[in-house]
Amino acid sequence: MATNLPESLAADAPVEPGLQLPAELTIYTAAETRTAWLGWLAGETGLDEPVCAIDASACHEVDAAGLQLLVALAHSLARRQCRLQLLQPAAPLRAACAELGLAGLLMADAQEAVA
Repeated sequence: MATNLPESLAADAPVEPGLQLPAELTIYTAAETRTAWLGWLAGETGLDEPVCAIDASACHEVDAAGLQLLVALAHSLARRQCRLQLLQPAAPLRAACAELGLAGLLMADAQEAVA
């Protein structure tokens, strides 16, 4: 499974996410999700691309704890010179990101949907 976007970030370029968000990203799942993500990060040695694509299409329930976890993941990736981008975020996740000023985590086409 690919972990990053290709060098070319053209709109029509195929994107294969390296990680998928769970359906529920809340305080009730944060500890388990964090453990899984730390394991994923530890195993990823090839984060050489500037953007790390995360499939967010299944995430239909999110709260502040879940968003905080996403921000922590974004910071962890930034330390590796890689930027987090959420692909095809479900409407609740798009809305939550927009409300809390985290729209920068969304792909450009998703940002337009919440604007």
